[in-house]
Amino acid sequence: MLRQKNTLYCCIILLCLLTNKSFSQRLADLCQPDLFNYSQQTYKAHRQNWGIAQNPVNKFMYFANSKGLLEFDGTQWTTYELPARQIVRSVMCDKNGRIYTGALGEFGYWAKKPNGVLAYHSLKNLIKESQFNQEEIWHIIETHNGIIFQSFAYMFILQGNVVKKLSTPGNILFAFEANGRYFLEVLDKGLYEINNNQFDFIPNSEFLKNESVHTILPGATVSTFLVGTNKGIYSFDGKVFKPFNKQLQQFVQQNQLNAGVRLANGNYVFGTILNGVVITDNQGNIINNFNQKNGLQNNTVLSLQNDESGNIWLGLDKGIAMIAMSSPFKYFEDIEGELGTVFDAAIFQNKLYLATNHGVFYTSLEKPTRQFSLLPNTQSQTWDLEVIDNQLFCGHNNGTFRIDNLKATPISTITGGLVIKSLKNYPNHLIQGTYTKLCIYEKDKSGQWIFSHTIDNFSAPIKQLEEDEKGEIFINTLNNGIFRLRLSADLKKVEKETAIKQNFTPKNLSKIRGKIVVTTDKGIMEYDEASQSFRLIEALKEHINTQKIFNVSNTEQWMLKTNGSFGIVSTQNIWLELPLKKDTWVSDYENMKVFGSTFFFCKENGFTILEKNSIPGLLGLKGKKPIIRSVKVENYPELNQLFTENDKSLSFKYNQNTLNFTFSSSDYSSSVRFSYWLENNMNHWSEFSENYEKEFNNLSPGAYTLHLRTNTSDAETVLHFVVRDPWYWNPLSKTLYLLLFIGIYYYLYKLHLKRLKEQNMKLVQEKEEELRRQQEKSKQEIIRLRNEQLEQDVVRKSEELANSTMQLIKKNELLQKLKSESQEIENQSKTGSLGHIIKLIDNNISSGHDWQVFEQNFNRVHEEFFKKLLERYPNLSPGDLRLSAYLRMNLSSKEIAQLLNITYRSVELKRYRLRKKLNLETDENLVEWLIGEF
Repeated sequence: MLRQKNTLYCCIILLCLLTNKSFSQRLADLCQPDLFNYSQQTYKAHRQNWGIAQNPVNKFMYFANSKGLLEFDGTQWTTYELPARQIVRSVMCDKNGRIYTGALGEFGYWAKKPNGVLAYHSLKNLIKESQFNQEEIWHIIETHNGIIFQSFAYMFILQGNVVKKLSTPGNILFAFEANGRYFLEVLDKGLYEINNNQFDFIPNSEFLKNESVHTILPGATVSTFLVGTNKGIYSFDGKVFKPFNKQLQQFVQQNQLNAGVRLANGNYVFGTILNGVVITDNQGNIINNFNQKNGLQNNTVLSLQNDESGNIWLGLDKGIAMIAMSSPFKYFEDIEGELGTVFDAAIFQNKLYLATNHGVFYTSLEKPTRQFSLLPNTQSQTWDLEVIDNQLFCGHNNGTFRIDNLKATPISTITGGLVIKSLKNYPNHLIQGTYTKLCIYEKDKSGQWIFSHTIDNFSAPIKQLEEDEKGEIFINTLNNGIFRLRLSADLKKVEKETAIKQNFTPKNLSKIRGKIVVTTDKGIMEYDEASQSFRLIEALKEHINTQKIFNVSNTEQWMLKTNGSFGIVSTQNIWLELPLKKDTWVSDYENMKVFGSTFFFCKENGFTILEKNSIPGLLGLKGKKPIIRSVKVENYPELNQLFTENDKSLSFKYNQNTLNFTFSSSDYSSSVRFSYWLENNMNHWSEFSENYEKEFNNLSPGAYTLHLRTNTSDAETVLHFVVRDPWYWNPLSKTLYLLLFIGIYYYLYKLHLKRLKEQNMKLVQEKEEELRRQQEKSKQEIIRLRNEQLEQDVVRKSEELANSTMQLIKKNELLQKLKSESQEIENQSKTGSLGHIIKLIDNNISSGHDWQVFEQNFNRVHEEFFKKLLERYPNLSPGDLRLSAYLRMNLSSKEIAQLLNITYRSVELKRYRLRKKLNLETDENLVEWLIGEF
């Protein structure tokens, strides 16, 4: 029983996989590869493009344009004209990347100049035929023996540096290569094969002499070929020519075959003059037809070429186109605008339904025809399509419909059904948000969903709604922010309504891994139950510019950024981006659905699909390595450089520091965006942008490394360059500056030593001077002290002198008194007995000797008094000097009279005479004058 159950599970899983694969294939059948049109205004050359080639080295595309050689590096177009400005009819790149072109009377090759610009090297001077100037080179083929250049009249082969003319069997039309073999159509004869510069006729090809062969392609095996002519396509097995495919034969005859290529998967592409290109399988059954009706800018295909990625390039009579066969994205383009803008989609009952602003359109997936029909009664704006319990709901401007068997049945008249969800706690009920109300649906007895009622006491235009784990409803309104609602048990009213406080602008609300999440202008936030508010998700804080999150599964969430980029955050928190085109999304109503293994993107003019199994190869893992294509130096155009690979370092002068870089990528089929980082100038990588140009202004001298990456590749390109220092700051000048600095330093050091020495000497001198001053001060102090001492001595001696003088005066007084009394006694006694006593007294009264002693003592006290006095008044007599000394001692006239043994009047008379000799005024005090002057 268990084995049978496991077998049943395996069968169910296998059936689901087959169903998903079937759905995916049938959706793919509705779509076609992306078509890129490059107009004449885009590439800025002539409208006609006669040949196409891809350089195997740098992967650039080259076109034989009527104006010249046209180069496309993925972002920029460059035209190189021939010296005589002829129309370039053919182009070929050999295995080494050398580019050959052919024109009227001209063929040669292009090589890079030192600045990377292509320069033409003509080979026509190696040709001797004078008629060659009238010949157009229509085909260039690389063979084992050399490069063949073919016109209608001539065929030349380039071997090394030698050009040889090949003798053809007749007038020729076109030469072709297929499976390493080389074929040539000869007019009026048939088909020939070129072997070692010889021409071998192919048996049974005579019938082709009346047809023009426009392509020869490899067949299913190495020995089989397809030969395409203006009358049909034939299969050739080496012996017999047979019509290839009747449907294709008819198409070619009606639309005039002009070119063809075989794709790597065995399919074929045929270009026509009247109806664009057709893509067929390996049996010739037409799969796709690209013409002006479905997007091709011109129906006349002059040339075809598939690149190494499998994309198909078309050289048109007016412009260039590329069919992105290598891209896993497939597109349905509403060229005529019948569908309108697609807002939502659903697969139901094996049909694809589209909700558009024109109504609901559908098409069958059983036999996809790329034709959509309008579902009756659904005209006008349609917003929402949801399959719930195998029933299709349609949210419409006029209400809500249930669609079944191509019939839309109205089940609600509440206008504007924007979103409808099932309720976890009420499995038999649905909740819907509309322009104005919340609606509830329930199942009837037959199991069909029917409208039940609207929820009371809440009204708002509802953009999104989600149910949390508690069964409460979060509403994102169009204008009034986010609300949290608790519904009553009967779902008829709102029991509690909470307006979420927010300091952000909400964009889109969703539920991810059980959490209510909102994208805002401040980042991605989730609802925190504890704080009753939304908080930033720290793990996603770098993704502040997220517009919407698509919850594909519990473990898979895709993000849409505000700049239109679409990707996923890896477990290592690395942003992985899908290279979606800019016009994929409907602004403010971005929507993606998942149908089995297919991503379905709604667009303004159709839709895009992507198989999930192709996503790993798109998430930056297998893309082309970008190229830093050029650098332009402001004001120095002669220094501009073009690169085909970034394998060298650049060097610029200090004033050549404003640099403009351009980027390119040969990932032609993807919507490539670039990100760059300049070391030593930027702190982090730039945001991915379609802008392929960046200018860095006023770079400081130093070494820089420019890093470049794209959203389609994990490969990184780097370019090293240096902005040199100015001439006054180069290594030589730095050496000179160093030597000069050392010299200046040495000079300053010596000067410093000299200054130190001088300062030391100055300090020594100052110290010595200070010491001298101190000594002088000490001396002065000593002198002052000595003078004070002397003054004290003078005072003391003056006192002593005064005392001795007073004693002398007293002695003289006493002796005079004794003498007087003795004389008086002697006179009375008349005996003469006292004569010896009087004599003795006379001998002891002051005499000249006493004066000499006094004068000596006076001079000791009053140094040089007499000397100075005599110098000023030399006419003074000794008596005058003696009187002056006594006066200087401040003796009174009476005391002086006693010393001089004269009368008081005599002293006064002497004083008077002295004043005269000293020329004193009458009002001047003689004593004060003597003391003050001397």
